[in-house]
Amino acid sequence: MTMSTLETEVASQARPSDALRHLGVGEMSRVAVLIALLIAGQAITPSFLSLANIHVILLAVAAIGIMAYGMTLVVITGEIDLSIAGVAILSCVAGGLLIPTGSAVLVIGTTLLTGLAIGLVNGILVAALGIPSLITTLGMLGITRALANIFSGGQALYPEPIAAYLWLGRGDLVGVPLPIVLLVVLCAAAIALTKYSIFGRALYATGGNVKAAALSGINVVGVRTAVFAISGICAALAGMLESARLSYINPAGFEGMELSVLAVTVLGGAALSGGSGSITGTVVAALIIGIVNNLLNQLGVSIYLQQVVTAAVILAVVIPGMWQRGIAK
Repeated sequence: MTMSTLETEVASQARPSDALRHLGVGEMSRVAVLIALLIAGQAITPSFLSLANIHVILLAVAAIGIMAYGMTLVVITGEIDLSIAGVAILSCVAGGLLIPTGSAVLVIGTTLLTGLAIGLVNGILVAALGIPSLITTLGMLGITRALANIFSGGQALYPEPIAAYLWLGRGDLVGVPLPIVLLVVLCAAAIALTKYSIFGRALYATGGNVKAAALSGINVVGVRTAVFAISGICAALAGMLESARLSYINPAGFEGMELSVLAVTVLGGAALSGGSGSITGTVVAALIIGIVNNLLNQLGVSIYLQQVVTAAVILAVVIPGMWQRGIAK
């Protein structure tokens, strides 16, 4: 596959009619579940679709959604990133150690650059050195969590002196909370990257058949390194938004977040074998999880039963897509 061929395919994918034609059972089931949940939510709680509650739902899924954008890119290439929770917390701690300087640029910049650096290390270990991503990122998860506790002394850090930092999690833009704005803007950017760019086509080609992609001239090492770097930045940004919203940086935070993000990514239609998945599917999946949790919270359901219900919803949505792929084979 040459680059000119990729450009042709990108142009062809830009046609909306093609997107509709390729809407499969999995995509339709996700949208159907989302609509059913919205109808059920409004029937159960009259204020469910109020602007205030919609804000609550979107704020709840903002961090996990942004992390899932990066995870989706990684999974499309046939890899996995289990280090995102550790990346998020170590990045926030690295930036938080600079709070005494009073410089928002230093704190925010260090947070994002730390996420980028860890993502690049993951990418080099996986793509250039050939270490399986499961092992690499699982090891990185342990390392980053340990370093976060060592650097912070196991104590929380408080970013109150940095107003710009707090604004990221608590501020708004023309009345819309900033985390929601970033969730939407990054969604649009990720969709453009995956559907309408040469790099996006290279992602799917790499995940579909890495040897064929390499033979066709795609820099698979560069592509894989790039997606891990993007995932690192997404994790750092999501961690910063959540820390700003809570007004403290917890070195033991985001426990188990990597599995929740992976669940959203798979629920969104990304196959762990690579070569498939979409940002729109990931967004719908994040909304499904957010709406289910919101409904259960309003009904006063215990956290343990919430986990059971959420898992059942995931299975109900994922199984039709798996069945469809099985039929296709």
